[in-house]
Amino acid sequence: MGENEKDSIVDMKEHHEVVIEALIKAKVKVETAEKALMKTGLTFLSILILGIAYIVLRITSGEGVSGSYLTMLISDWIILAWIAMLFISFYFFEGKSKKFEKTEKDFDELKNDIIDRSSEIWNSNQLEVKRIAQFHELKNKYDINLYHK
Repeated sequence: MGENEKDSIVDMKEHHEVVIEALIKAKVKVETAEKALMKTGLTFLSILILGIAYIVLRITSGEGVSGSYLTMLISDWIILAWIAMLFISFYFFEGKSKKFEKTEKDFDELKNDIIDRSSEIWNSNQLEVKRIAQFHELKNKYDINLYHK
């Protein structure tokens, strides 16, 4: 498909259809970013709980605790590996969190812009009827409410 054919296809679409497609894509990005955030959050939490459980078991069993708890923590390679994994998983969680916030902000800005400019986008009686149908479809199918900010 050549560049001119792509341009002609985009030109054939009406403005409101392009806007709705962009909104749906933005919503999908938000949902994808949210799922990734949840996965990294659960990974971080799992690593944290497993490490704490290991340390508690180690302390309560008295194994290897010859003097100081600090010495035990520093001398155990499993605990050092756990600390490294904890930092790495937190780093990934923080990155996913920022990405989610950015995609959510972009989606909200696009949604608010569409709400503010809906009279310009759907500017005829025929398009107004189409707008109402599209708003209902967006609400029911994609959980996007364009009736209020």
